[in-house]
Amino acid sequence: MNNMNSADFLNAVDHAAGMNDRWLFLAAFCLLLLLCGLVIYWLVRQLQAVIADHKELRNEHHAALAQIIAAQNETAMKLAVCIDRNSEALRECAFELRRFQEGAVRPVH
Repeated sequence: MNNMNSADFLNAVDHAAGMNDRWLFLAAFCLLLLLCGLVIYWLVRQLQAVIADHKELRNEHHAALAQIIAAQNETAMKLAVCIDRNSEALRECAFELRRFQEGAVRPVH
């Protein structure tokens, strides 16, 4: 009984069911085990599919975060350069303003 197909299996179950209540219980129990095995197999396959989808979405999420961080770093560098240039320009303005005010305060000879 190594290579039993479904028809042979059903014939064996039918024969067992016709015997008496003990065989009917065993046949029903075998069918229940087979059904549970199929359900568990299907659930494991579904779980594997969900895990694969989760990994793919996680990788996409990490890639998107890396792009956002790179853009933020680039923007921060541009902002730092802009602040540095503005600080230098303000120092020059302050120097020119002091020079202008000192020139206006000096009496003309």
